[in-house]
Amino acid sequence: MYAVRWLDQATFLVAVVQAVVPVAGIVIVATTLLAAVSRRRRTALVGAIASVVVLVGAAPFVIPSGRAEPGPDDVVVMSSNLQYGRADAVALTERVRALDVDILVLLEVTPSAVDLLRAAGLEAMLPFVSGHPRAGADGTMIRSRFPLTELPTPTFPGEVNLSQPVARVDLPGTSSAPAGRPMLIRAVHPMPPTDPNLGFWRSALDGLATWAHSQPDGIPLVLAGDFNASADHPGYRQVADGLVDAHRAVGAGWVRTWPLGRRWLPPFVQIDHILARGLTVTGAGSEVLAGTDHALVWASWR
Repeated sequence: MYAVRWLDQATFLVAVVQAVVPVAGIVIVATTLLAAVSRRRRTALVGAIASVVVLVGAAPFVIPSGRAEPGPDDVVVMSSNLQYGRADAVALTERVRALDVDILVLLEVTPSAVDLLRAAGLEAMLPFVSGHPRAGADGTMIRSRFPLTELPTPTFPGEVNLSQPVARVDLPGTSSAPAGRPMLIRAVHPMPPTDPNLGFWRSALDGLATWAHSQPDGIPLVLAGDFNASADHPGYRQVADGLVDAHRAVGAGWVRTWPLGRRWLPPFVQIDHILARGLTVTGAGSEVLAGTDHALVWASWR
């Protein structure tokens, strides 16, 4: 089962099994330890070999790599899927304030959610906006403390997405860059890997990877949102190739952002991510937000 993470096949069963690969890894290691205690040598030997594979694969997620110390000029990016606009607007605004967020990506943001966020004071903190709210799951917005310029959002053959706006952020100057610093950010929200969207899901990840890898190296790039894919999906790894996964870089371990709020199904997979190129991560985390089945994610970048 663990080996399925390398199977690049867009079927519902494969996508689901890949999503639970971390659970399978834990089961393999636990079974091996139980077999060793029970002196079932043959099972323990086979399990030990499989456990080595699991632990080697898990090591990059628990050992920090390339993390810098936080500084006063860091840019804090947060992403939150509001689940059809139902997330607690006051709680979200409080977290934006507490974490001093500079750029916020909102997925599944509805017109009524915008009204609630405005009443909670979000627009006063993040006055610049790109994207639009819509009914259902297709509303996506990027809100920023700094000026935004919305850019064309390309699509590639076979690609069908929910709204994924692109914007250039004009960051303020610092002592090392007094003239200011442009940065590109793209909100990410491909179709989920469910029928009849499986082909669109895989094509969307292909298109996102093509777009990200075609962007110029001289401008920092951030991708943030609900990728509907985890690090155990080949399509996600294709997108993340050459970029820094914030939570992996800080050694956050088994981050679980979905599904929240289910009585009989605990969260087991990270499908909400923040990736960047041309920046160094200084911190990352995730937090439960009432009213939505996704945890919000955030990352700070030098």
